[in-house]
Amino acid sequence: MNRYPPGKKKQKKKQPRLVSKSKNIDANAYLLQMLLQSSPYYVSGSLLAEKLSMSRVGVWSRIDKLRRLGISIEASQNRGYRIAGEPNLFNLPLLEAWMRKVGSDCKLTVHDQVDSTNSEAERRLADGKDTPFAVVANEQRTGRGRRGKAWHSPKDGNIYLSLGFNPNVNMIRLQTFTLWQGIKIAKFLRGFSGSNQILVKWPNDLLVGDKKLGGMLTEASIDCEHVKSLIFGIGINVNASTLSYPKNIRSQSISLENHTQQRFRLHEITAGLIKVILESFSECLDGVAGTKLVKEWSKYDALKGKKVQVTCGNETFHGIAMGIDATGLLRLKMRNSKEKIIHAGDVTLNES
Repeated sequence: MNRYPPGKKKQKKKQPRLVSKSKNIDANAYLLQMLLQSSPYYVSGSLLAEKLSMSRVGVWSRIDKLRRLGISIEASQNRGYRIAGEPNLFNLPLLEAWMRKVGSDCKLTVHDQVDSTNSEAERRLADGKDTPFAVVANEQRTGRGRRGKAWHSPKDGNIYLSLGFNPNVNMIRLQTFTLWQGIKIAKFLRGFSGSNQILVKWPNDLLVGDKKLGGMLTEASIDCEHVKSLIFGIGINVNASTLSYPKNIRSQSISLENHTQQRFRLHEITAGLIKVILESFSECLDGVAGTKLVKEWSKYDALKGKKVQVTCGNETFHGIAMGIDATGLLRLKMRNSKEKIIHAGDVTLNES
């Protein structure tokens, strides 16, 4: 259970002005939105009943159902209700409530288990679902990373998230999309966790030190140099203990909880993350990313100035990582002092 701040009682003159219910929001999500808006204060049952257009008994019944979904809602005589804690698993109404609290709007689906969120997003795009949309899962059976690598995806309080888009733009406008997302996500996670040690490893990993915190995977359908559809997937180790990970990746992995020694509210961080991804997508389409990419990348570059080994197919290169160029390609200073531009490849540190 991820706890909320201790409850407080508002003075009667300062009862919260709660947001009005929109037509497209589920009643459970709206109730939770009101509780989140007022946290850490209580909201009276009569005010909730008025806003939900139901009896106080109806409010109690709805809150009881939310409790059975793992959401801790405290009740206090003469005070009302307050949200006190949330489960370490995703709940659709609570995520929708947090999305509205952070000021973002996106169609959401939450799954207890899927093969992979990117695969589910691909199926939704094929079915013609409106975009953008977000797919969230508690667990992936066959999560995948870049170049078809498996992504360990236990039901353990982590984020497995994919967003689907139909941009229909020239591919050049999205050529640095993954890198720009990495920058903005690293910035968001730094602010959220209070740690300035979160970095981006070219082209798609999030690191703390030399340990992997998360990874990104962008998949696109391109026709005549136009990006018709695009899926952006991300996995982040949030509240998982890496001691439960397979031995072959345990020493290379880290979670936000391991790193900061604090537990995070999954719904809050995921809602903020979705907002950042949507904003970053728009910035790429508007050309903002291209003008700021190189400068911003230098603030989060996990490889700059380090000796690395880059494997590109059957070729291997050794050199010093020198950041990226304006198109997002890796600059590598070779042993003969010449610079080589790397278009794609697997990069590992080489301290020898």
